[in-house]
Amino acid sequence: MVSKKLATLLTLGVMIGQTGLLSSLFAQAETQVPNNTISTAASLEVASVIQNPEIEVIPDDILKLPGSDIQPVAPEVYTIDLGEGQAPDLLKVVPQGEADASLFVNDQEIVRFQGETAGIKAYDRAKLVAERLSRSLTLAVDNAAQIKPAFVGKAGSQLPVVRIGQETLVTADPVAAKAAKLRPEQLAFVWANRLREALHTTSLDAKDYPEFNKPAMAQYNATGRMQSGMASWYGPGFHGRRTASGSRFNQFALTAAHRTLPFGTLVRVTNQRTKRSCVVQINDRGPYAHGRIIDLSQGAAKAVGLSGVGRVVLEVVNRG
Repeated sequence: MVSKKLATLLTLGVMIGQTGLLSSLFAQAETQVPNNTISTAASLEVASVIQNPEIEVIPDDILKLPGSDIQPVAPEVYTIDLGEGQAPDLLKVVPQGEADASLFVNDQEIVRFQGETAGIKAYDRAKLVAERLSRSLTLAVDNAAQIKPAFVGKAGSQLPVVRIGQETLVTADPVAAKAAKLRPEQLAFVWANRLREALHTTSLDAKDYPEFNKPAMAQYNATGRMQSGMASWYGPGFHGRRTASGSRFNQFALTAAHRTLPFGTLVRVTNQRTKRSCVVQINDRGPYAHGRIIDLSQGAAKAVGLSGVGRVVLEVVNRG
């Protein structure tokens, strides 16, 4: 018996001229089973097939065009195990965020690289240092005692580095130094000591490496206010006395007397003969000798190479 739904389809097929469909429709009619003869279990099975068709799903990333918004795979922790009896036992390069990476020696962080330097990513730089270190220590464990800061390059353009023997391990770059609030040469000294400590080697003494531990030079900004003329100096006989500003005069400090500049003003004094300069603070009034524009303390006079009276240029500055 043909259902009403199938009869409708047959009629529609004839009306639109699709007689080729008749045979397939009749085939379906012969296999159709009345609804009242389908078991509950069969109904559930059919519903399950409909809800979970076995259709091949194409991953989204296959559909993306090259260079669209596919995210790069994050680098994994890179490990070098030198084995028992070696120092260190373990070197690790650990990614830090998207652009940074750290070198660990025996689980102690030694160096953190940031961003790219000379086109080399931080992670790759850290791997390179780890490989250089492992190569040197595999050759001789006591090579750790050869880890020291050094300068490489030509005079005037030298770079501070950490070396192990004659091999450069890492360059202390300005980006890393700024992040550590150190100058590059100070950072090289710090990195060298961190490495030595992680390798159970005696730390270096800062006093033995003065070129890497010089105090930072104060930064001054010029204001454009300048004066030139003759300068003299004073010291013995005035040391310990009260200045016009009320402070005690210290002949060894970098101070000066000026007729009009406010107390506390900073002035860069340049000796025209020696071309040497220093920054002094105005804390006194003077000089009273005719034709002189400033009276330097004995310490300031020595700093610029003034032995008696000499021509100088004064420039008012602000601390940067």
